[in-house]
Amino acid sequence: MTQDLIKGAAKFQHYHYESGDEALMADLVTEGQDPKYFIISCIDSRCNPGTIFRAKPGTFFAHKSMGAIVHPYQKATALAAALQFALQYNKVDTIIVLGHTQCGAIKALATDIDDAEISGFISVAKHALKKSQDCCSTHDEILDKTEQEVILESVDNLKSYPCVAAALAENRVSIKPWQFNMKTGDILEHNDTTNNFEIIKLNTPKEDCRTNA
Repeated sequence: MTQDLIKGAAKFQHYHYESGDEALMADLVTEGQDPKYFIISCIDSRCNPGTIFRAKPGTFFAHKSMGAIVHPYQKATALAAALQFALQYNKVDTIIVLGHTQCGAIKALATDIDDAEISGFISVAKHALKKSQDCCSTHDEILDKTEQEVILESVDNLKSYPCVAAALAENRVSIKPWQFNMKTGDILEHNDTTNNFEIIKLNTPKEDCRTNA
């Protein structure tokens, strides 16, 4: 049942341990990692940042949560520790909050799911849902708007983390509110001037990318 994972591991081993210029794992092991990005994304299996960005090993730190939701700062949580490690000891310069369309966590929030484990985590996003309900008329519009409002709320909550606040004050980190459109493959970024999420223009690849399984 795990053969798809084993096949993927074989590709990874070939491209990054055995294949000439692509065999960069040896350098990463001996020289250490130097990622530039910290990506907070949803647990959704269709929206894995490594797959979306076709990133090489060592490109980014990753943290996953339902809906890419970031709670306000609490000491010694998994996210607080990871951000501290990335910002203080690895000097990451960009944090990306990567939400996505058709998000199951947002649907669960909007339908008030009867599951204490899930509702207890996503309830922090109720303010984003209320904002969407106040300005949208249909259920689909509310879901679409909430998906984006949650990204912005998560960005605001990130700023309550001491290591993030310090890095922002010193102008050594930026935070990008991004959304992955699952239907089109587009990446959108929030524009503070227009207060809209706008498509980032992607250059058409000149050659095929190899899967980094």
